[in-house]
Amino acid sequence: MDLQLILLIILVAGIGSVIYFLTRKPKTDQSVQVMLDWMKSLQEKSDLTRKEIQDSISSSNKDINNRLTEAARLFSDVQRKVGEMTELGRSMKDVQDLLKGPKTRGIFGEDALEMLLKQVLPQQSYQMQYRFESGEIVDCVIRLKEGLICVDSKFPLENFRALLKAENEVDVSAFRKAFARDVKKHVEAIAKKYILPNEGTLDFALMYVPMESVFQEIVNDQELNEYSRAKKVFITSPNSFYNYITTISNVLKGAKMNELARQVLNLLGALKQDSDKFTNPLGVLTKHVTNAKSTVDSVNDEFRALTSKIDRAQTLQIEEKKQVEEIASPKLDL
Repeated sequence: MDLQLILLIILVAGIGSVIYFLTRKPKTDQSVQVMLDWMKSLQEKSDLTRKEIQDSISSSNKDINNRLTEAARLFSDVQRKVGEMTELGRSMKDVQDLLKGPKTRGIFGEDALEMLLKQVLPQQSYQMQYRFESGEIVDCVIRLKEGLICVDSKFPLENFRALLKAENEVDVSAFRKAFARDVKKHVEAIAKKYILPNEGTLDFALMYVPMESVFQEIVNDQELNEYSRAKKVFITSPNSFYNYITTISNVLKGAKMNELARQVLNLLGALKQDSDKFTNPLGVLTKHVTNAKSTVDSVNDEFRALTSKIDRAQTLQIEEKKQVEEIASPKLDL
């Protein structure tokens, strides 16, 4: 709009100049024509400039509209992402609330443990919620040829959370000691309840911690590590437990292949025994067949000789008959 105003001012000034020029100069046809041509040229330039200005304004408006549309789209995407993050935050809060109770943490740990087992081991090689003669129930046992490996899920979370929130060294030390006491209680309970060689278990057990950060806090404590090893309770996390049962899976596959190989060898041995049973009778039968063949060959030879003699006898009889006929029928002289 400012450019149009400037253009209007220029046009008015031009008209004023023309009027002034006409009033100061003699009014000849030639001067009037010059003025008219100049005004026409000025009008054309004005129209061209106005068109360029309008095109520029139109292009600017289009560009602004496109930018506003893109901004609106981006704003909509941002709102959607914010909504998703808000929903994720609610979900995380729900999970945190869920893990506040010891019972729900226990269920979570058992489910996570079973999910890993299903991914790696065949179903017949493990059992969930295994009951001992004492009535104690362990979360899982893994069946090996040597015996049962007991696995129990533990989730010492309260003092671990407090440790993370501690704001001074005194609180950090206090909550770390409390956390270590919690872990030792779990280790001692597992060692006492689930390492039972007289009921078919191996002489060690596994403690499964379903959160890597909690596991790292445990393994970073040398005293806790020495205590758990002394109790023959080995602490695992989702990652380390996965690696452990993958190794077990490979062992089970190797044992299965060895068993199949043993069965094949047993089958071959049985086949050899059956073959040996037929060796002597087959030898006798072969001997009889050989003797029978020799007898048949001998009979065939004698039969061929007899046939030859008969053929020669028949030939002699025919020749003798011809001779008799010739003697009995003398030739007549003509």
